[in-house]
Amino acid sequence: MSKFSNQTKSFIVLFSLAVVGTYMCAMLWPDLASFSYKSYSYQATPTLQNSIAPVPQKPAIPKVDTSLWKDYSNKDYGFSFKYKPDWKIKTLTSIKNFKIIEIDPGAKYYNIKIYISPKEFYVMDGLPTKTEIIAGKEALNVSDILYGIKTDTNYFTFDIGLSLSLMSDFMALVHSVKFE
Repeated sequence: MSKFSNQTKSFIVLFSLAVVGTYMCAMLWPDLASFSYKSYSYQATPTLQNSIAPVPQKPAIPKVDTSLWKDYSNKDYGFSFKYKPDWKIKTLTSIKNFKIIEIDPGAKYYNIKIYISPKEFYVMDGLPTKTEIIAGKEALNVSDILYGIKTDTNYFTFDIGLSLSLMSDFMALVHSVKFE
């Protein structure tokens, strides 16, 4: 009986792995067996038209009645907003170039924060945004959880933090903002 060289043993192992891998791919992805280049159209910028899945629609965020909410007004920064009656507004604090207003929705939630700066938005650089109008001002919206509104003198960043279950209330608060 002849002995196999190390090269032969390596070849047998790699060949076996290739066969097993091909078999597993064919079993896991049966669409590969019917793959056809004819089913795709190529343009100057190639796109795979037949492989694009429909984009799921975001569920509509329910409208919130704010008629019984309390009003918060800050004359120093020239703005006001509505907030739920059982929420508490904490004392204004500072971190670096930002003044921070914290809104405490209760023990089981993280605080909603409003960052105010004369120079910049808080943590919004580089994030994908869509634009909308809030209180007559152009507002940057990051996935309905972070809003940036610039006035003549300040940048306001509204941050829901980790309390995503409060999204409809947070959006109602942001959309109730008024600037003087």
